[in-house]
Amino acid sequence: MYKQFSILMAFLGATMANAEEFCVVPVAGSEAKLPVELEQPYRIATSPRTVPGSDGMIVKAANRQELYEFNGSSLSLVEDDFPHVWGFAFDRGIHVGPNGEAFGFGSRPRVIFRLGSNASSWDPIEATRGYKRAFFDQGAGDVYWQATSSDPLKRIQASGSSEEVDLPVFNGDQTISIRTIAEINGALALTGPLSSTPRESSSLWFRPFAGEWTRTPVALPEGHRLLPTFQDARIEVGKGMVRIFPSNTAFAPLIFRFFEDELGFVSSLPAGTWDYHTGSKNWIGRIGPWSQLTKSGLGSWRETPKTRPPHFLVLGPDETVARLIPSLTSQNDVVGETVFYHPSPISISGENPVFVHGDEGIVVLDGVSLSQMEVLPYEEIGDHPTINSLGGLNIIQSEAGIFLLDDNLSLHKVSNFPVEAPWPHEVRIDYVELWEAYIVIDKRSGVIHVSNDMERFTTLEPEERVTGVVGLLPEPTSVLVTGEDQLYAVKQGCDP
Repeated sequence: MYKQFSILMAFLGATMANAEEFCVVPVAGSEAKLPVELEQPYRIATSPRTVPGSDGMIVKAANRQELYEFNGSSLSLVEDDFPHVWGFAFDRGIHVGPNGEAFGFGSRPRVIFRLGSNASSWDPIEATRGYKRAFFDQGAGDVYWQATSSDPLKRIQASGSSEEVDLPVFNGDQTISIRTIAEINGALALTGPLSSTPRESSSLWFRPFAGEWTRTPVALPEGHRLLPTFQDARIEVGKGMVRIFPSNTAFAPLIFRFFEDELGFVSSLPAGTWDYHTGSKNWIGRIGPWSQLTKSGLGSWRETPKTRPPHFLVLGPDETVARLIPSLTSQNDVVGETVFYHPSPISISGENPVFVHGDEGIVVLDGVSLSQMEVLPYEEIGDHPTINSLGGLNIIQSEAGIFLLDDNLSLHKVSNFPVEAPWPHEVRIDYVELWEAYIVIDKRSGVIHVSNDMERFTTLEPEERVTGVVGLLPEPTSVLVTGEDQLYAVKQGCDP
């Protein structure tokens, strides 16, 4: 049965001055098929992402080993050989180069696929069928692959041509990752063990475009590890320096000097969570354990472990040594004899201030000198707040309510927010830019609220409870949500 629920909203903005109609409609083809989906319908669609060659949003049916495409009104099975879910091909095997060409590392079938920059379908590269391993160079958009562990590595360029290549080998370890960096007219390579687990690399190499591979010695302090891959690493180049921040936070960021086709190691930073602040060009790092015991041992031999609590560092532009941000410690919760620290302590959005979950409240740092501008105490904003920058607003959400933080750091509680005690894990807030509207979903009641300013709200009350958000499809604009029986779409301008 077609379910439609319309509302009229008076928007204050000039582009949204007229009343607009919203509705919640069932998504064709999204009905639960498995018993577990009837009990937990969110499993019908997970891991939403945009995939090259597809106009819609691709989602994974978690228990079916199938992919589906959402086009704004219906869900249809992806029947092509690629993308597919086998061997994490959908999660980790789609790689897009700087010129728009893409490669897909297939698992079932075991072949590498290619999608040209103007193509709409993935084509298998027959020479790679049954390949042993492959990795992607994000800088050049090239694929390196190996037919068997004893065969030489070959390179497939973005154009599709393939050739054997001479790559570094160190103490029997083959090349496992390459990253071309146009700003230094060369490429970096890592050698290491061929393992599916993230073990440290054994050596790092540099090759100018017109030169040969040369090993760059990297002397790391005890306990630091050489990153295992350049994939998704953030690499910053400027003023003769190359600074590499691994995607895996267990590995140390690296800093190099570059001069006349030579690369020299300078220093490393402590492994941890490092975030970049655009306005100041500072890197802010959170270093230390995510949990620790308050007591160890048995009986009368119990003692307090000597471990340092998490601390925060800043690395300024062109710097090679990080500095401690004084008097800043991480928020924590004590459960039994274990201290758990905040899992996402740093919030950065554009050139806004830096927000850190400190031990007494959310600490607002200016982003430049990293001095404290304000502390928003937990006694006022709640014990478990999140802070997000959405639609131009800094929104703090906690069990104590919704708070807006303006540019002058004045805190204002939304007095008429429609959900009491909006715990972040139970109430989700999204901003749809094309609609200039906030979509608020209360998973407990299953009700949707809509607002253009987070001050005035209009309510949708669908017959079936809405229990979560899958994702946003930009065109045609539609929010895919989970209901108690299937998927639904929140749309604007619905037909009667």
